Amino acid sequence: MKNIKLLFFIGSLVILQFSCTSDSIEFDPQGAISSEVVFTDPAFAETFLNAVYNSVPHGFNRGWYMLDAATDDGENSYTWPASNTQLNTANVTSNNSPFNGLWGNAYFQIRRLNNFIQNYDQLEGTDEVNNRLKGEAHFLRGYFYALLLRTYGGVPIITVPQELTDDLLIGRNSEEEVTNFIVSELDTSAGLFANAESASSTRGSWDAAMALKGRVLLYEGKFSESATASKQVLDNTSRTLDTDYQSVFVTDGASEVIFDTQFSDPDKTHWANLFNTPKSTASVSGWGGTGPTQNLVDQYEMKDTGLLPEEAGSGYDPANPYNGRDPRFDATILYDGSQWKDVTWEFRPGGNAGIQTSGDWTRTGYGLKKMMQEDRNHGDGSTQHWIHLRLAEVYLNYAEALIESGNNLGLAVDAINTVRDRATMPAIAVGSQSELRTRVRRERRIELAFEEHRFWDIRRWGIAGDAEVLTIYRVDMDANGDLIDDGKEVWENRTWDDANYLFPIPQSEIDKNSNLGQNSGYE
Repeated sequence: MKNIKLLFFIGSLVILQFSCTSDSIEFDPQGAISSEVVFTDPAFAETFLNAVYNSVPHGFNRGWYMLDAATDDGENSYTWPASNTQLNTANVTSNNSPFNGLWGNAYFQIRRLNNFIQNYDQLEGTDEVNNRLKGEAHFLRGYFYALLLRTYGGVPIITVPQELTDDLLIGRNSEEEVTNFIVSELDTSAGLFANAESASSTRGSWDAAMALKGRVLLYEGKFSESATASKQVLDNTSRTLDTDYQSVFVTDGASEVIFDTQFSDPDKTHWANLFNTPKSTASVSGWGGTGPTQNLVDQYEMKDTGLLPEEAGSGYDPANPYNGRDPRFDATILYDGSQWKDVTWEFRPGGNAGIQTSGDWTRTGYGLKKMMQEDRNHGDGSTQHWIHLRLAEVYLNYAEALIESGNNLGLAVDAINTVRDRATMPAIAVGSQSELRTRVRRERRIELAFEEHRFWDIRRWGIAGDAEVLTIYRVDMDANGDLIDDGKEVWENRTWDDANYLFPIPQSEIDKNSNLGQNSGYE
């Protein structure tokens, strides 16, 4: 009988996970079978948590655009996604915010996790299995609260399953309280993982809990604590930076990946390849999607000198503007003359993928290469993973935390150089705090491009409204592929509202619970 119930339960979850989203139906796996079975049998418990993992947001499911298209690193070729209609025009309201879905999904998953955590002491597996499952639950609860924190600031901390008889109209906790709760969850998670069986990168782990702790503390300006957490990962992890930067984003099992969402044929795919392959008249043509900006291109240093193209003695040749750059440039960006999918891409005016101002053609004169599968037909479902946490970010989190705390700048430089060394880029030297702040921010921009870090970085650094961030440049090139003057022209002047440093609580939630209050600028 127990096996029959298990098959029924797993079947129900499979149907749920691949036929609907958490916003379209509210289904609590605990309701399918008795809690006695769910929270005693490790197989049921793992399946229960699988439903939560499948609801972790990722960058390939934002609805036709990638989040970096709402930064100075990218521009979406479609006119209608949220990046162009809301985020880049400061037109975010409590009714239309592209993050409105996060609130409901996060609290639905938190309710599931609260159920699990309240009952997990009934598990009848081995200590190693039980500890892993318990650790995963606390990691996931911390993860969802971390998403809420960076998006809305302080939010209600709910740690027990709410019933209709409970007071549901609770107010928001402070940002400090939410931060402390997340840290506590991640510490609890890490402690449980210390004596647990190992699992794949698609599940929580000690590395993931501590890496996320370092990130959250960095975002909240707790630099010394952040550095300590990240250093613990660097000192104790068995993971290493992969030698091939480009392959990290299209190959499951890359050694530096700490936490990711994986996909497979035929049931679990996405459409990143189709949405982001440039539109062209060549044999390969996608929907355009994310176009890197000239702003970003200009930040890639020259490989031999480690200098920006604009700097004296860099070795930059305007007649061959894409030669000799940081190898991560060629791994990330398609440019005029790129060879990809057996096509020579011509982004020059009149070329087979020429820059235009209408349709789905590139607006910037560049296409996205990073994360795109060259060996897969772009018209088929895509299967590359989305990386939530990886080791290179931990090195850069550690470096930034040290720089901002003003301590151990030499160790910060060593961490940055570890990342640069993998890219075969020249080492940087120790400088002032201000100089190193500039270097680590540039390194984050290059190393983590299009992984949804820039969007949050420019907010936590307070520079999202700066003119140089809001002025978007595209390549200025003639029909022969030669740069005109300095090779760039203004494509767009975006607008900004300081309210957008945080996002509004969904109006539907405010209507249900006036005790929440609204973030400043959205009242």
